[in-house]
Amino acid sequence: MSIRLSDVADRTGVSAATVSRVLNGRPGVSEATRSLVLGAAGTLGYRPPRKAAHGELVGVVAQDSGVGAGPSLADSVLTAFHRRGYLPVLCAQAHGAPREEPAARKLLEYGASGLVFLGGDHTDTTANHDLYQSLTDEEVPHVLVGGAAFTARSACVSNDDVGGVRKAVRHLAELGHARIGMISGTVRFLTSQRRRDGFLAALRELGIPAEEAESRIEHVHCSEGGGFCAAEILMERGCTALICDSDPLALGAMQAARARSLAVPDQLSLVVLGDSTTARHLVPALTVVSPPVEKMAESIADALMMAISGTPLTSLELLFLPDLITRDSTGRAPLF
Repeated sequence: MSIRLSDVADRTGVSAATVSRVLNGRPGVSEATRSLVLGAAGTLGYRPPRKAAHGELVGVVAQDSGVGAGPSLADSVLTAFHRRGYLPVLCAQAHGAPREEPAARKLLEYGASGLVFLGGDHTDTTANHDLYQSLTDEEVPHVLVGGAAFTARSACVSNDDVGGVRKAVRHLAELGHARIGMISGTVRFLTSQRRRDGFLAALRELGIPAEEAESRIEHVHCSEGGGFCAAEILMERGCTALICDSDPLALGAMQAARARSLAVPDQLSLVVLGDSTTARHLVPALTVVSPPVEKMAESIADALMMAISGTPLTSLELLFLPDLITRDSTGRAPLF
């Protein structure tokens, strides 16, 4: 029977993360604990999984929450670790799949030196956050992408959602749109809350009363159907431009415009938060507020490497202001 890292942890009474730190030769463990773990590993005959010749293993856990980081960021993070000589392993959790803890624990069991979480429960204000707190207590190096909906003691790397939405509103206002609406994801996610805050702040700057500004936002499930229904409501309220949290919401809004025989952008302008192949190749191509994915990926890799090297965990959050990329889905406000 093969002996696992968790068996060594059970024998010694210390955490699997501590066993991993000892067996990988990392600092931050007392000599007494180090001797205990090495002795137990020898007695049990533990053999660590073979590492790739070119580097140390790190884990990337990506959860599709409907609002978080997209595939392009995950790809860029993997590339950033490869460039630094690490072997990144991606564990992609489909929406509705078991949460991050089983994947994270398995990656640590197989010798991962640290973890990156993309679009996970750490951004959900209603979720259980015990996993992240325990990783901090166990001194497991990790980075949270997209902020933390709790008081985190780990590094976070995030898109500046507030600044991004304000860029979108300013762009539409400069085109003459006085009635701008927003279709946003489920409000329990930190990303949606920040985008909502940015939208309301931008409307206040335009002199829109608070009550009216609130009526310009619709929170829906991230789907084409949700986008269709929300766009119907907002167009009924007179909106001539819509900011959408995601591609599915934008596609639904385009369908709602067609159902009313409205052309994009002549009668309805659309901006999407986040860039994608879909946004670039739709007709009309979508104007987007695009996160600086490559810069974010480099910072994520650097932050985890610093944590692995023994730099104390902090509550620092690095924010990256996205870029506005204008395409064919935004135009001058209609004269009606």
